[in-house]
Amino acid sequence: MTEVQAPARPARLAVRQQARRMLRDPLDASAHLARLQAALQLPGSEPVQGALADLFVAFGEREVLLKRSALHLARDRLAEHVVRWFEAQAGQARLSRITPLATRWSVLARPSADISTRARRCSGDDSRALADQAVKAVENADAEAQAAFLHHCITCHDNLAFMLARRALLRESEKLPPNWDEVSRQLQQIRDLA
Repeated sequence: MTEVQAPARPARLAVRQQARRMLRDPLDASAHLARLQAALQLPGSEPVQGALADLFVAFGEREVLLKRSALHLARDRLAEHVVRWFEAQAGQARLSRITPLATRWSVLARPSADISTRARRCSGDDSRALADQAVKAVENADAEAQAAFLHHCITCHDNLAFMLARRALLRESEKLPPNWDEVSRQLQQIRDLA
């Protein structure tokens, strides 16, 4: 276990424990809120968004105060467009079980196929972390790690990670490492086909 993972372990366990509790009783508001609180202890936005999506799937328009309170707790950790989506749903009926708001951390909600390949395969948090690792790999001349990163970008269509790493590298130097231009072309072709 890495140093970064160790402090998050109790929160991960709490998220899992509350998820099991939610599966037994999807209308247990205290389980949803406890899971959201535990998700807030984890890094990134994906666990928080997943817990919130589950709450919105379980509760309808009669629980608008619960949904708004949960959104208020989570809003600082979510992207602005995600906050707007949840706000639009707060006074509505239950969120559909299949929704673009679901993440890999969702238990009741399921991610929609109507989202990008990258979003289905990795989160924005993952993309940012991978981009940081790629920059370090270039700085350390770690060809194997660079190749693994570029392979990830192509296979997962992770334009976000590639763009973030590319931008950081171009800030440091005027020239990108070999193969980066080719990967950029491949990612552009994938986007053009979509």
